[in-house]
Amino acid sequence: MQKKSIFIIMISLFLVGCETIRSSYLECDNRITAIEEGSRITLRTLDNGATAQARFNGVSTLCNERDDVVNMRIKIGLKLVRDMHQNKEAVTLELPLLIAILDSEDAVKSFESVSYRMAFPEGQEIIYPVINPKIKKPKLGRVILSLSPEVIKP
Repeated sequence: MQKKSIFIIMISLFLVGCETIRSSYLECDNRITAIEEGSRITLRTLDNGATAQARFNGVSTLCNERDDVVNMRIKIGLKLVRDMHQNKEAVTLELPLLIAILDSEDAVKSFESVSYRMAFPEGQEIIYPVINPKIKKPKLGRVILSLSPEVIKP
């Protein structure tokens, strides 16, 4: 009986020790902005050129601060709607996203233009994809997100 309780204590200490080693991420939604002008766009599907509307449907962020750099895990919810009168078949589209990293004076330090491919299943008018980019930014800076109708090359 005593060996069993010592074993349970050892396992508990091990698990508590592992938790302190793993870096902790805290909510930091105040360090990211999805600008209103880039929150809704019209896209063309890759298969047949039909139109689809895309918009932000919620953005949340977790941050881990290390010295002068903050590692951000961003979760971007999207809502994409297509016109079923144009096409009911399964189609794919490419959604460009601009991510600007600003310093403490709100000057653009760098930006990234990334693109995500997604698909509408056959007969479905609305999809709610979630994308998860990871960003490193200065400790006193912030991040701005914007949807774009096309990929912008730096």
